[in-house]
Amino acid sequence: MPIIRCSAQKSQTLEEFYTEFISKSEDKFEDIGTSMLKVLELFNRIFKETTIFGLTSHATLLLFEEDDYTSDWFVAINGFRGTFYIEYMIPKEKSPWENAIVKGATNSLEEFEEMIIISMKESTGWKGNVEIDNLYQKLKK
Repeated sequence: MPIIRCSAQKSQTLEEFYTEFISKSEDKFEDIGTSMLKVLELFNRIFKETTIFGLTSHATLLLFEEDDYTSDWFVAINGFRGTFYIEYMIPKEKSPWENAIVKGATNSLEEFEEMIIISMKESTGWKGNVEIDNLYQKLKK
């Protein structure tokens, strides 16, 4: 499985955690859990070789290259009211100031897939990762 929860939060899998956020109301646009489960399915479909570590902070999913919650996160993801949100840290060598980030949002899972790949590549959190490099190059064509 390419996306797994950091061992510091090993009491539940990411899927179990976001299942608890599934709304019991009729308004599915309020349902954070269903949106985030779709995101996890997307990761598991896109990435076959790359292990990605996820840490949850409230409903936000922070992505790490290694299983170390004390290291810097590279990408943060949320889903709410039918919209998927993503942000990534600009690498220090490209950043106009300390801790600068790029943010984006979409209602399309297809577009969100591209945003995930771009964020993982541009954040440089997975330097030299062949799978991410290949996915990124396909987007550029």
